[in-house]
Amino acid sequence: MSKRREQLKRLKEVSALAFNAELAHLAVIKREEEPFRARVHEIDQARHDRATALAAAEEFDMSSLMGTDRAWETWAKHEKRKAMMALAKLAARRETQLERTRRAFGKKDALDRLAERDDLKR
Repeated sequence: MSKRREQLKRLKEVSALAFNAELAHLAVIKREEEPFRARVHEIDQARHDRATALAAAEEFDMSSLMGTDRAWETWAKHEKRKAMMALAKLAARRETQLERTRRAFGKKDALDRLAERDDLKR
């Protein structure tokens, strides 16, 4: 095997490893998002359930009369805002990581094409 071919083969292997590493970083960010997405969904579901219960109530609701319902709603909004802020920070990290992953893919793809072209010449 020629020296050039051997170098190309090594570069191809390194670029594949780099691409896989960038994909792994992307997967980590995705896993970090999951609890925050679940929290937002949980809060939205609880707010929907509470609205449904209030609409179906035939008598006065004690939580509404005592003001605890309003306090709970304020708390729910605050908790959702915190989860959404965390998701926004993760989205910024994800975008940066996506760019790194795209760049690693481009290098890998270019080296794959060079190797393929080199193989066709032989």
